[in-house]
This record gives sequence, C-alpha cells and structure tokens, in this order.
Amino acid sequence: MYGVIPLFADFNKTQATNPNWSAHARFHVVTQVLTTSAVGVIALWLLWSPGVERNLGICVAATLSFSVIGCFFASAGFRRLYGGSLSDMQGSNSKPRIVDLNSIIFGAAVALLIVGRVILL
Repeated sequence: MYGVIPLFADFNKTQATNPNWSAHARFHVVTQVLTTSAVGVIALWLLWSPGVERNLGICVAATLSFSVIGCFFASAGFRRLYGGSLSDMQGSNSKPRIVDLNSIIFGAAVALLIVGRVILL
C-alpha cells in the first residue's frame, strides 16, 4: 500500500507537479514518495528472500512498515503545528463523511499489517 499507491496518488498536478507549490515542497513530496516506495521494496524482499531467516525478515519488514505508516499518523497528529492538511484544499481528495479518505486507507493498512503479523507469529 505505502510502496505503490503514493506513486499514483502524489505524482500529479495537485502534489508533485503542482505549480502553486514551491519547488522545495515538490522536491520533498517526491523524496517522501520514493523513500516509502524503496522501503516497501525492501520489506517485500525481506519477506520473500530465501537468504533471509524467516522470523527476522518478518520482524524487520513489519517494523519498517509500521514505521512508514506510523509516520503518516504522526504527521496527521501534528498537522496543526505546521499548517498541514490531510486532504487537498482544492478538493481532489474526497472526504467520505467525517473521516478523511487518507485516514481510512492508512487505518486499513495498519489493520492488515497487524493481521498479517499475527498470522505469521
């Protein structure tokens, strides 16, 4: 989820190529997306590589994944301090009812990650 979806969700005219954003802000969003995608690839490699001890690979992949997803929630929690928003102010990111779509997606990712980790214990 965090390794692929942001590549499509953030490389567009409302994010990475938004002419209203400063060049430095666009640089940061591209860096963030590429970083999380790279972490996702590493986590998958740890899970599927025959050269990595199974329990170690699962533990490190889960830790990396919780770190990436946890940073989303940390950023959301501190957004008032830096003037951030969960949704695009122009409305390209729809909000179903009271809860933001990003929170739903990342919440589902946490739930799936917990279920996967419990299954692989």
